[in-house]
Amino acid sequence: MTRNDPEDRDEDDEDDDDLEEDFDVDDDVMPDSSVLIVPDAFSGYRAGDVLARLWPDVRRSAIRLLIREAKIARNGRPVRAHDKLRGGAVLAWSAYEPEALPRHRQDDITKPEILHEDAACLVIAKPSGLATTPEREGQDSVHDRLPGWFGDQDLRIVHRLDKGTSGVLIVAKGVEAARAFDAMFQEHRIAKEYLALSRGRGPLRSTFSCSVKIGRTIRGGRVKIGEAKGAREAHTDFEILERYRGYVLVLARPKTGRMHQIRAHLSWLALPLAVDPLYRGGKEILLSEIKPDYRRHRGRVEHPLMQRLSLHAHALEFRSPDSDRELRVECPLPKDFRITLDKLRRFAMLDTPQRQETNEPDGREA
Repeated sequence: MTRNDPEDRDEDDEDDDDLEEDFDVDDDVMPDSSVLIVPDAFSGYRAGDVLARLWPDVRRSAIRLLIREAKIARNGRPVRAHDKLRGGAVLAWSAYEPEALPRHRQDDITKPEILHEDAACLVIAKPSGLATTPEREGQDSVHDRLPGWFGDQDLRIVHRLDKGTSGVLIVAKGVEAARAFDAMFQEHRIAKEYLALSRGRGPLRSTFSCSVKIGRTIRGGRVKIGEAKGAREAHTDFEILERYRGYVLVLARPKTGRMHQIRAHLSWLALPLAVDPLYRGGKEILLSEIKPDYRRHRGRVEHPLMQRLSLHAHALEFRSPDSDRELRVECPLPKDFRITLDKLRRFAMLDTPQRQETNEPDGREA
């Protein structure tokens, strides 16, 4: 499975389960090994991608570890992670059969909903808690799961959502489609809409924007916000859709694709995501924070309504390289997000703001 260098970057804050606890890599150099011959159809693919396609149920982190520990050889020599293979090459491994390697947990491998499909792409509903691409050794990701979900297809990641963000994700079919989508993202020809549940009251008018620059990653994984060396232009348009006591539901339309852009801009505007500890938001949303007459039960622990990033990629609008027609693909809200909004509407709803069009930016200047 191939991933392109996307413009949008994902949040990288947790590793997968400790792989070394799942199995030990034998230090013996290959005795009589199991072997396979690389099919011609996989010529030009990297070793890890070939094995991931041939062993779709094996965790990609297990394959990476075997390659890193030089336990897979190509034509008698250890293969490296970025080596591209030719059809007919002989791969050999020792000590472990594929059936003995750590597998994807079945409760974690639910195939995502396909929101749209044509000859150029799949558009899927990415779940919260799953990185788009692995940024650390052993981290689970959409990229690693694509072979298990969709089988032997040349699928390529062309943009990213943060690990905690759910919603619309485009996966290109083949190199030509990937190049077309790369160009569309770089030239800002793909319109993006996000739904963000934020803490705070927000400005009196419903529409506003933020053009504060976004810089490099600093300590803790946050991005630098404001004027700084290496900071890049960033612009996001916002619209408050609903107001509640202590919260607002915001529609965000980023015009650029900087790392953590929506999260950083909302934090700058004193409207941090309701759940986003990295940018001054909370760790969870509890019903007791919303319902005025909530009764606590002695001996019971209150379970959060939401305990993931309160940001959802709601829609993408783009011209398909396949049909050259304009498409709008929307992703329904996941259950926890939907239930939280239902509780807010029931127990904390304020007047819905009147839509006001304005081109004037709101918020502090950098």
